[in-house]
Amino acid sequence: MMPAILDFLIQNYVLFILLMGAYIITTFDVFLGRSMITLLRCTLLMIAALVIFDSLEEYTATFTSYTPWRVLFSALCYSLRPLIIMMLVFLIRKKTTKWIIAPAVLNALIAFSAFFSRISYYFDNENHFQRGFLGVTPYVVTIFYVLVLFIISIRALTVRSSEEGVVMLFLSITAVFASLLAFSDHGEVINLTYGAETVLYYLYIYAMFTKRDALTGLYNRQSLYGDVKKNRHAITGVVSIDMNELKWMNDTLGHAAGDKALQAIAAQLVRPASSVDYAYRIGGDEFIMLSRGRNPEQMKSLVEAMRQGVTEAGYSCAFGLSCEGSVEDMFRVADLRMYEDKARIKEENARRGSPMHLRS
Repeated sequence: MMPAILDFLIQNYVLFILLMGAYIITTFDVFLGRSMITLLRCTLLMIAALVIFDSLEEYTATFTSYTPWRVLFSALCYSLRPLIIMMLVFLIRKKTTKWIIAPAVLNALIAFSAFFSRISYYFDNENHFQRGFLGVTPYVVTIFYVLVLFIISIRALTVRSSEEGVVMLFLSITAVFASLLAFSDHGEVINLTYGAETVLYYLYIYAMFTKRDALTGLYNRQSLYGDVKKNRHAITGVVSIDMNELKWMNDTLGHAAGDKALQAIAAQLVRPASSVDYAYRIGGDEFIMLSRGRNPEQMKSLVEAMRQGVTEAGYSCAFGLSCEGSVEDMFRVADLRMYEDKARIKEENARRGSPMHLRS
């Protein structure tokens, strides 16, 4: 018995290091929310359980007569593999609708029906595996979740962040290959793939938090410096944005109101943006939008859409746009035009008899 346990631990040593290391790191995580940490830990525990149940199923497969234990371990393995891919979907797509759980639940019910029916699979008196007409259900459900992952990655690549899209596309492609291995005798490779994907995505989102502003979720000043350095020749437009009256709001309504305003404005800045636009919060009430590939007319439309969204949200911002010259020139001109826009807004408000509250 001890040699078998030792062989099991050696065979899965790398995977257990990944899973245990990620679990330990989550105990020190200050970036991710409680629900995200819980989801991640559940996924890690499911992968560990799958490894154990796989080994137990292999062990019971050596029996020369039927045993209900093999049915149990087989049902657990068939249930967990699609469920782990589903958990990856939830990790990547936080707002996934609850209906996506249905295929995993149905698959589990079919897998456990082996205790009293032969529609999925069964074992004869000599403990030989026999597949029923619904025996491919675990593979179909797994492929379904892999396709969902792939669709999410393509959407992120074309609509949201190209950086995020590339990472998700890599995860979905590796999940495809892992699913193909499910049709052969390579359970240990599949389990290692699932573990690696989960840990890799956790490392990615952890790294993203170091690049983003904690309050608004936009990229931070350090990210701006890095992106300008890496992509200076690809930048075709710079928008300088400054919120109006944040100081007055913090002093009179409280910092919670100011934080709420900044979050609302950030949401309106990214709403009309696409994968070629990158929004940054670089200071208390200062924002920058960089675009790669937009022409001047498209940049003007983007600014107007952002201005309208901010206004509809009940706030006010000054905008300055520049699309000509070097990156340094664009930053300088965008700042100048933003201050000109701020002065214009103040004058208009003064004419209407509702002057802006000046910052001290």
